[in-house]
Amino acid sequence: MKKPVLLFVHGFRGNHLGLKETADFFREKGYECYAPDIPPAFNTQKEKVPGLKEHTADAYAKWMADYIIEKKLDHPILIGHSMGSIISAATAEKYPELINEKIFFLSPISVTPPKFICHLAPLSVILPNKLIGYLTTKYLLIQKDKFKQVLDVTYKCTEKFTSKMDTGRAAKFSISYAISDFKFNKTAYFIAGEKDKLNSQEQVKAVAKKFNSKPAFIKNSGHLVNYEEPIILAEEIAKNL
Repeated sequence: MKKPVLLFVHGFRGNHLGLKETADFFREKGYECYAPDIPPAFNTQKEKVPGLKEHTADAYAKWMADYIIEKKLDHPILIGHSMGSIISAATAEKYPELINEKIFFLSPISVTPPKFICHLAPLSVILPNKLIGYLTTKYLLIQKDKFKQVLDVTYKCTEKFTSKMDTGRAAKFSISYAISDFKFNKTAYFIAGEKDKLNSQEQVKAVAKKFNSKPAFIKNSGHLVNYEEPIILAEEIAKNL
């Protein structure tokens, strides 16, 4: 039986490196995996990708659709982390014919983020990248012994953006939507860290219930479950592929 194509969709202030360990797990098992750098992330992989003039649900969904068409991907399974979960939900609503019937939401944005993040996100336009990376990593990371390791990857993800203004627009997008804002008919899977500070277990359970799903929670991890437990995360995804 042919294995499905996997399309990893990273979150705000991230790029393909944020899901690399998880994607590599599947590559080693023979899966065809894609993990594009999505604007405002700078295209570090030097691949042919569409541009993004606006930072709206419609624009992000079209970006994903154009990428799928350009790469001639055969109904990929979307696997979106954090803001990538919003982009994946928007794509599932607007371009359901292009993607697989299965869709995965990692650290799903179930409701609007807490005030700390809502206040910090717009500051991404004026504060230094490294300061934003330091503050958000320190706030979101549960396994503090991995702080330096994760911070190093965070810095690599944010070395360059398409522009400061794009970053600000993406920040506004990231705090303006939740998965529950979209309507789609897919078999959805929700995986979150049990100590996620952006969305509680109750909030994740509520959005999962809306899509007739039951979430899985990974122990000793928070919103950055892709950094803290990338292999356990991959194994959890693999259960439903």
